Amino acid sequence: MPLTGLSGTNLKNASNHNLRVMLQAIRLKGPLSRAELADHTGLTPQAVAYITKKLIADGLVMDTGRRQGRRGQPATEIAINPDGGYSIGVNIDRDHMTVILLDISGKVRGRAHIEKNFMLPEETFKWIEQAFLRILKENDLTPDDLTGVGLAIPYKLGYLRLAITPPEFSVWRDYPSRQRLEKITGLPVFEENDATATAIGESQYGHGIECRNFFYLFLAYGLGGGLILNGNYVSGGSGHGGEIGFAPIPGSGRVGNRPENLQDRVSLATLYAHLLKEGISVSDPESLEHLYDTAPDEIDKWLDGAAKDLLQPLIVIICAVNPGAILIGGRLPSRLIDKLNMFLQKRIEEFSDHLPDVPNFSRAICADDAAALGAAIVPFTRSLFPVQDVLLKKAD
Repeated sequence: MPLTGLSGTNLKNASNHNLRVMLQAIRLKGPLSRAELADHTGLTPQAVAYITKKLIADGLVMDTGRRQGRRGQPATEIAINPDGGYSIGVNIDRDHMTVILLDISGKVRGRAHIEKNFMLPEETFKWIEQAFLRILKENDLTPDDLTGVGLAIPYKLGYLRLAITPPEFSVWRDYPSRQRLEKITGLPVFEENDATATAIGESQYGHGIECRNFFYLFLAYGLGGGLILNGNYVSGGSGHGGEIGFAPIPGSGRVGNRPENLQDRVSLATLYAHLLKEGISVSDPESLEHLYDTAPDEIDKWLDGAAKDLLQPLIVIICAVNPGAILIGGRLPSRLIDKLNMFLQKRIEEFSDHLPDVPNFSRAICADDAAALGAAIVPFTRSLFPVQDVLLKKAD
């Protein structure tokens, strides 16, 4: 739906910061009266009236009627319009593919998912195209109804060989995934590292609503992370902020021609490989969940070892950036995340009296389909939600 009078001509190009702030307040705290919106945003009543009128006209929010049960003249409330905007999130990884349709309220309207290891590009994008078209048809939408498409994909996919990775998977090296997805959808595609996408998603629809500073530990087939400070993702100098999985382990051995790093010890790939050495064949999170019902000891042994390997890198993060929380999410089943958190908290107790602060360790709210959800949120953050970058003038 067009956002008239702004610097862009439609949803994809909205850049008015006050409009973004107002929309965010309604999304997070609504329904709200106009007076409450003025209190939440610090904007004048006149500015609130003008912006809400514009948002209603553009279909992003709606008037829900007058609030009842209070003294005085009932106030009209404004709420987010779930049909005011949609986006698609695509997650490509070594062991699965996921496509979701998200509305602006954060509700998943459609989902396609496949658990299959090491799909190659042609098979992958054929499946994604079919999923994309089916989801739109089921929801009576066209590509013109979408804000955009987000793509979450691991950094160095095709380059880094994790446990059990077949040689032919190297075909993903430098593959033009974003361009291929743009051709399929006919829409702008915003590509992010999968761990980055999950951290952004958590900041907008998870614990980040209340906790403005956190480090997200993303445990999938590989291991990644994302740092949110003051509600904004910290990308770093070259866009690789949070890549904790690449941290070398001092005094360890080598994997091929490189030193062993953290994700060689802590990832679903290494958990599957560990279990395989014990004669247990598992290759997907659902099977891992079932195995934990019958044989938890071997998994707990690995989780405790993972906590030991994660301890020092997380202490460095705690001391360097003082996050308000360490959040763990991704593809590891929820019960196993909770157990990993328990082992981490137990190990960090030894050092807690000697650290400036010890944050809470929690399971991320946006854990299921975390990367796809985060990918779907990225087009909204670029177009509609308030971000620090929109306030900065950029040189030509």
